Amino acid sequence: MSELQIAMIGFGVAIVLVVLIYNSWQARKQRQRAEALLPPQAPDVLMAGRTDGRDEPVMDQSAVLPAPTFSAIEAEPDAEPLKLAVPLPAEWADGVADCLLCIEFVDAVPVSGLWAEQADWSARIDRPVQWLGLDAHSARWRVLLPQDPGSVVQVAVALQLVDRRGPVSEATLVSFLGGAHRLAQRFSGLVELPELASMLARANELDGFCAALDLQFSLLVLPRQGSLGELPGAKLKPLFEATGLRLEGDRFVAMDAEGAEAFALSCQSATPFSAARIETIGLTALIFSLDVPRVAAGLTAFDRMMTLARQCAETLGGQVVDAHQKPLAHATVEAIRTRIGELQARMAQAGMPAGGVRALRLFS
Repeated sequence: MSELQIAMIGFGVAIVLVVLIYNSWQARKQRQRAEALLPPQAPDVLMAGRTDGRDEPVMDQSAVLPAPTFSAIEAEPDAEPLKLAVPLPAEWADGVADCLLCIEFVDAVPVSGLWAEQADWSARIDRPVQWLGLDAHSARWRVLLPQDPGSVVQVAVALQLVDRRGPVSEATLVSFLGGAHRLAQRFSGLVELPELASMLARANELDGFCAALDLQFSLLVLPRQGSLGELPGAKLKPLFEATGLRLEGDRFVAMDAEGAEAFALSCQSATPFSAARIETIGLTALIFSLDVPRVAAGLTAFDRMMTLARQCAETLGGQVVDAHQKPLAHATVEAIRTRIGELQARMAQAGMPAGGVRALRLFS
């Protein structure tokens, strides 16, 4: 082999090495750029409960629950951005859960006039909006209705920022702020509008906070393997009556001491189910569900639900399983209890106690 051929081979090898090194450098550079843009992934814990199409992850007992933060709540749990002489009722408007505006008019404005003015732009808003007026005689806020014959000199308008669908969109917030501004101009009123970008950032921050705390836990009672494949509904009715379950539509609901929902039970059958004739139906599954953010005493509700599920399984000859139809081990049940307690404690610390007015609105 000549020296020229050896030189050519060496040159070719060098070219290949240069290309490989360059490609490796480019790949590492792109990976670093992607990691800088993407947020770190939090581990899946328990079963998430948004209605936005998220799948329910299997609970990883070794996962560490991330500590969500929402600065506006943690700094001032009862914060209300408007300095109002008469505070707004929390069940109607909330300086944390809402974009809250106050409009003061020079002269009294008929409520019917306000309603006619806002009809066009409010139709483009896909989130709950509350209109409140300060009654001049009682010095109390009241909800304004289209048929209200009275007049007001001050109104508060509250747009809910977050629910289980996610945060309010920019288009909705623009329609709300722009509409309120035009309404104030139309009736010689004064309104201070928040900055759009900061309000959107706040909505996204609040939504992320709520998503990290959102848990809807389910368990099932199924026929045991080798059985006829049905649970006799006739044996359930006395058990439901003894435990005080209330029929609501086709669900059976357990209430807490305050009359609020603690947990719910749904029934599945091979034929169309009717709760009114449950004693005549063979059931394929009982589905127990607990909406953790919306239940005031989560651990008490969970213990009641587990007790009833086990009673149903024993009475009907079934078995208690999780949402993936795997038997619920004692260690798993205790891990779930711990997580429920952690979630509800963090909600309380953040100024949105589970089952309270603010939680019911944000987790709707």
